[in-house]
Formats: sequence, C-alpha cells, structure tokens
Amino acid sequence: PPSPPPSLRASAMAPSGHGQSQGRERPFMVVLTGGPSSGKSSALALLRDRLTSRGFQVLTVPENATHFLANSEGFQPEWAGTDAQVRMQRIFLDFQISQEEAFKSFALLHPSKRSVLLLDCCTINSKVYVSEEQWEKVLKLPGHELYTEQALFARYDLVVSLQTTACEGHYEYGPGSNNPGRYHTPEQAKEQDIRCLEVFRDHPQLRVVPHCPNFKDKIEKVVEFVNDALQIEGLTGRRKRMACRVMEKSALEALLQMSTTSASLVTSTFMDGGMRHSVRRRARLPSKVWLDIHEQFEKRRADTAAAASSYDTANDITVCVARASNFSYERRDEVVCPKGEQQSYLTRKVISEEDYFLALESNTGKDASSVAKLVLRFLDGSQYYELFFFFGRKDLILDFSAEAAAVPSFLQLAAQDEQPEGAALSSVPLVVTPESDAPAKKRRILRPHSTEEAAFSVL
Repeated sequence: PPSPPPSLRASAMAPSGHGQSQGRERPFMVVLTGGPSSGKSSALALLRDRLTSRGFQVLTVPENATHFLANSEGFQPEWAGTDAQVRMQRIFLDFQISQEEAFKSFALLHPSKRSVLLLDCCTINSKVYVSEEQWEKVLKLPGHELYTEQALFARYDLVVSLQTTACEGHYEYGPGSNNPGRYHTPEQAKEQDIRCLEVFRDHPQLRVVPHCPNFKDKIEKVVEFVNDALQIEGLTGRRKRMACRVMEKSALEALLQMSTTSASLVTSTFMDGGMRHSVRRRARLPSKVWLDIHEQFEKRRADTAAAASSYDTANDITVCVARASNFSYERRDEVVCPKGEQQSYLTRKVISEEDYFLALESNTGKDASSVAKLVLRFLDGSQYYELFFFFGRKDLILDFSAEAAAVPSFLQLAAQDEQPEGAALSSVPLVVTPESDAPAKKRRILRPHSTEEAAFSVL
C-alpha cells in the first residue's frame, strides 16, 4: 500500500515537545486485525510499550464480544444464519462504538499528552462473522442509528492486518499447545485470516504484514507502519547497548526537567530456569526519584571495595514502588519452534494486575528469578535514548540507535576493557540451558546488558 498522505501525517499526534501544537486533537486510532496466531497481542503489547516510552498516552480498547460471551451462556448454535445473529452483531457494534467514544473522551482528559488508541477489534469486525446480506441488516437494523461501512472505516486512521502463522509457519492450538485456549484448526485459522483481509481491504490506510520466518521481524514491521504514520524518532531501527558514565551532572539534572524526558521502574520475573517465560511490571516514576536513586547508585559504583550484590536493594525498590504510578503488566513467552531455534519467537501480551500477582504467587520454585531496573527515556536533538541501570549491578547502560553518529555530550561510553561487568561476558558468551539434560543445541546465548543476563546473575 502507498505511504500515508500528508493529511494522515498532519493528523498523527506526537507527544508534547515533539514539535506539535498543544491543541486537544482527537486520539490517533490504530486497528490490528488478522486470523488466530497472527501476532496481534504481541504487536499490541510492544506498541503500547514503545509509544508510552516516547511520551504518548496509550489506551487499549478491550475486545467487545468477550463482555457478552464470557459473562453469559455464550453464542447459541441455533442463532447462526438467523436474525438473532444479526441482532447480536448489532449489539456488539453499538457497544464497540460506545467503548471507543468513551475511551476517546477519557484520553482528552489528559492536560498535555497526545493519545493513541490501540484496538485489536473494531466496529468492522462484526462483518467477519456474517454474510454480506446479514451485514447490511446489521448496519440498517430498524430502531437503531443507520451506519455505512465508509463511515465506520473513517473512524480509524490506520489498519494493520497480520497474516496468521497457519499460512506457512508454526501454528499451535488446543490442549498441550503454547495457547491452550486457541480452538481454531489451521484450516479455520487460514479461512478467518482471508476473511479479515477481505473485510478490511477497502480501508484507505490498510497495511498488510505477511508471515515472516523470524517473528521479531514481523512485529517490527507493524511498529514500522505505525512509525511511518506517527513519525516518531527511535520507534524503529536497530539499537545497541553500552556501559557509560555521566560526565556532567548539571546537564543530567537539566534533562530531567524537560517534558520529553520520563522515568520508569521495570521489574521482570522469570518463571523458569531457561528464562523463556516471564511477567513484567512497568511503572512511571517522578524524575526526582530516578535522580536520587541514581546518585546512590553512583556512590555504590564508586565503592570498589564492595561487590554490588552485597547491597540490599529491596529498600530502594520499595521506595520506588511507593512513589510510582501508571502501572502496567505484561506476560512474555518465548515460543520454541520444533523446526529450529532460528524460527523461535517471543510473544508479548498485556495482562491485568490480578493476573500478574497470580503468576508471582504460583511461581515460587527454585528456578524463579527477578530483576528490576530504573530507566530514563529522553531525546537529544532528534535521537531517542534510554539510560538505565539494574539494581544490584554496577553498570550504567546507554541504549541508543546503531546509526547514531555520537552520544549525548554529558555521557561518555566506557571502553570495552573498562566495562567492569561486561568484560568477561564479551570474551565468553553467557549461556543458559533450559533443562539440565537438554542437548547442547538447546543452549541459549544471552545478550550483554539484557534483562535476561542481569537475571542470570541472581539465579
């Protein structure tokens, strides 16, 4: 499909400080669609994470049918093909419109942030499950407001359709699979995928993401399409991490006062020794809290007589949690493809606070490990950066674009032989074996300065 026209880009909203006006523009609405096992949940979780870190207010609109089907006796087979099915889909349509309008109004309550609404179901989805004749009846049902398909399409700024893995890849369903709740067979998944594409093909800003052998490439393509529409620096592209040190404290303090700078606490708990399954909690922090903890971190880092692990960081984390706000939760699972490690991929799903704590309570085994980090996100010129450190470790890490010609002037990258915790890992790959009797080919190399590497040090 063609690139977004100027009108789309002009209406795409950037967060405060990104050069856009402070007007109360309506939220930018992105729809993710596709058949079962297409990656919608993972894409939604990643988009929420990245857009939030770039200063957007991100709202995820719940799928509409679940409200009714999960809290009732569900869909009755005798409704199929009858007016009862038409009325049910009209109920879903009206409810979805009401939800979307409520979320848009709620988004406008924020005094300065621009908003993005992410939907994995929208008003048009009702058409996927009915015939063309039934769909016309849904739109024109007596006693209800008259809608046209064009008017419904106009509600959404961007539609991204993801192809199911059932088309040519690793697809699992039913008991014993990586998603026991998925009931579609591969053929049914393909049929629904084709139907979704047929339903949304007339949207003027439809983007299609085909199946990719590497799942990460597929999800990054979704992010790229959203980046094209919103024009957000740092949302896409290859990045790298290196240890660094702050050379000018006053510049760091000035940076913390900028509206484009934000701080957060990220806690990751791995549920298994192989570190393939985890739950994560992210929370916003006042910049002053980040600076205070960072100063303590620097003092400990300068104390060469004591190991970082000798410090009790529990109190620091407790202080951060007490001052934190805007909590969000996520589950991450690495799906190992039987065809080979190269085709394995990471899935991400936004979960509720209750599900997060239930996962923690159910995971008290010896293989569980948890690690927390403080992250500072900021812009320097047109480049996006993340400056972070893990509790219990001594490295301050800068995450930045691999294409960046230089780093911010108040920071200095450490030479490879000056990185106190990374030196050994640079010369000897850090490897985790998920099971003690697993063959060597199952061994997994951890990236230096990654969350997995930090968690491995506390196992």
